[in-house]
Amino acid sequence: MNMLTAQARFRRRSLAWIAWVLPAVGLLVIGFMWAFVLHGLQAERTRVIADAYAKARNLTRAFEEYTERALTQVDQISGFVAYSVEQPGRAVDLPGLLRQSLARQPGLIALYVTDAAGRVIASTGQGVGLSVADRDHFKVHADGTAQGLYISKPLVSRVSQAWTIHLSRRLQTAQGAFAGVVVVLTDPSYFTRFYDEQQFGRQGVISFVGLDWTVRARRSGDRLWFGETAGNNFLVHELARAPEGTYRATSRLDDVPRLLAYKQLADRPFVVFTGLAEAEVLAEHEARRAAELALAAVASAVLLIVFGALSVLVQWLRRSEVQRHLADRRLREVTDNLPALVAYIDTAQCFQFCNATFHHWLGLDPAAQAGRPMAEVLGPAMYEARRGAVERALAGERVEFDVETPVHGEIRCLHNVYIPDRAHDGRIRGLYALSSDVSAQKSVERQLSALARVDALTGLPNRRALNERLHEALARAERSGDLLALMFLDVDRFKDINDRLGHGIGDRVLKEFADRLRGSVRATDTVARLAGDEFVIVLEGLGTDVEPTAVAQKIVAQMNRPFEVDGHTLLVTTSIGVAFHRHGNLDPAALLARADGALYAAKTAGRNTFQLSLL
Repeated sequence: MNMLTAQARFRRRSLAWIAWVLPAVGLLVIGFMWAFVLHGLQAERTRVIADAYAKARNLTRAFEEYTERALTQVDQISGFVAYSVEQPGRAVDLPGLLRQSLARQPGLIALYVTDAAGRVIASTGQGVGLSVADRDHFKVHADGTAQGLYISKPLVSRVSQAWTIHLSRRLQTAQGAFAGVVVVLTDPSYFTRFYDEQQFGRQGVISFVGLDWTVRARRSGDRLWFGETAGNNFLVHELARAPEGTYRATSRLDDVPRLLAYKQLADRPFVVFTGLAEAEVLAEHEARRAAELALAAVASAVLLIVFGALSVLVQWLRRSEVQRHLADRRLREVTDNLPALVAYIDTAQCFQFCNATFHHWLGLDPAAQAGRPMAEVLGPAMYEARRGAVERALAGERVEFDVETPVHGEIRCLHNVYIPDRAHDGRIRGLYALSSDVSAQKSVERQLSALARVDALTGLPNRRALNERLHEALARAERSGDLLALMFLDVDRFKDINDRLGHGIGDRVLKEFADRLRGSVRATDTVARLAGDEFVIVLEGLGTDVEPTAVAQKIVAQMNRPFEVDGHTLLVTTSIGVAFHRHGNLDPAALLARADGALYAAKTAGRNTFQLSLL
């Protein structure tokens, strides 16, 4: 007895110790889980930022090349004009030369030349006679402080009163004396056309800045800046360190934090930089981060509950085991009773989990499928229908598709959703597969689609269906070169029938009329009701116009037989207009219009006849 008491005491003490240890273990597990999640998120953030800097460097190099090309183009234009003007003893049509030089240059506004005193002597626009002697782009050449192409700060044009950038080149005499300047005017936005919202986002930035730290052109989204002083000292410090690099900064111009890359232009006192808004760069990461943190929080709560419950319930281990067994069984019952195929497939395309619906629908034992390849479980045909989607999902793409599958001996339409199982490091571990039976929904959709194309009274194709079939028939006739005929018919004096006998009798007449039309043509021909008593017949694959003529005669003869409707014997006739088409593109409406014109001619001819409208 003492031994049994000691054993019981030992068990109680052991259980008490476990009750204290379990919460600590739970906290330790939660701590490790949070460390893992936070480490993964930080690693992803670091990777996203590194990728953004790499993208910014590539965009900056491309922007630098774009800017260099633009400046080189202006340099060549101004150099050509300067060379032509400086040739000694050569008469130059200066206005014509400027117009020729500026031709087909949509990004450039104007081109003008001044004399040594700064007076404009020729221009592609207005302003001849104005003085620019006080402008920097003139003075730097007059005093010899600038060599080659000079790019001014943005300033207001005295002619157009618009903001412009003046790109100037020195003119000199044969003896080397200053003779004036050649100036090309451009809008500052000329340098920001490189901006593409798909590449930079809505808050990205590109900027063309002089080493005097005056912004020549800057764009972010739809906003433009020019003439402002560069926003912060980061670029100054970075440029002093290296002619090309990256940094993070918040611009005082719009208070947007960005990841930026800069590059100084070769042989020019200018620097270009591009930047991606940090918020846009990290948007997807932050969304994933919020989702993963929420999941981790839920997992933490679950772990706390589980470990807390275990510490309380450890003394009733058997009961706990029973409860866990019941919980597992309930979870299995939930998945097994879902009206869908639920499975997990690993990267080797082998089933690791199948619910009981596999047995109900496909006759497969779920437990026996674990570890078996999809191709072996489903068979070659079913596997091939899914293989492409499986490969896309295992490549990281969420895939949804419909596929027909034999279920209980009949073909059913299954809607499949494949969701990649992605690890924290981005690695794909497998996929979750959910397949639900949407056969009834598809059947309803097909029925609704068919009803939308059928005339409710006669059962014939309606106007919508006719338009579709006529488009297709014209396309086939164009490819084959066969003759196509369109017959436009109506019931002669149908309004009198409705007025005398009522719409019920009129509807019966229309149904009988439609039946006789169907019996007068081939099964491959289209008979449609447009509206009221108007009908259209499309005859395809004709050799000559004799065939539709024979059909029209047959229809007229068929309608001349009396109509027996609810005890009334009615004499019903029809008028027919026939139009033909063989070659060339033709709009269906045009063909209908020609047939309608022929129908009108048949009416004019006394009804109960047909008329042809040939091409």
